[in-house]
Amino acid sequence: MSQEASGFAGPGHGEFCWTEIASNDSAKAKEFYTNVFGWTFQDSNAATDGFAYHEFSTGGGYPAGGLYQITPEMCAPGEPLPPPHFLTYIAVDDVDANAKRAVELGGTVIKSPDDIPNTGRFAIIADPTGAMFSIFKMAEGGHNG
Repeated sequence: MSQEASGFAGPGHGEFCWTEIASNDSAKAKEFYTNVFGWTFQDSNAATDGFAYHEFSTGGGYPAGGLYQITPEMCAPGEPLPPPHFLTYIAVDDVDANAKRAVELGGTVIKSPDDIPNTGRFAIIADPTGAMFSIFKMAEGGHNG
């Protein structure tokens, strides 16, 4: 997400800004991406409540995304765990307004707008064909990394 302190102004509305990898074996995934692409990982200090979130850099000098372990606590009781997947984040000026607009245009809100502690606000949307993405706005003074 944005690295304003390092002089990186961050993405504008509608631009890709982050990628997450949800895994059923985060250690195996970290090893794979390190060996295949040379990505480097560091534990994020923005995570809370014991949630292990591993930011990765792809060589640009700042994190490009995060990797986490899918757990049963992330799902409603009795709901199966989702398969491992990538989720792309798109920067928006207003998460709540953008989620509402997406619905007006045929999209579906999968995860209602919510705050990410120490970071910003997000929602997960499915386009009219079912493809999912996340929208995101960095909090004032938000932290990434």
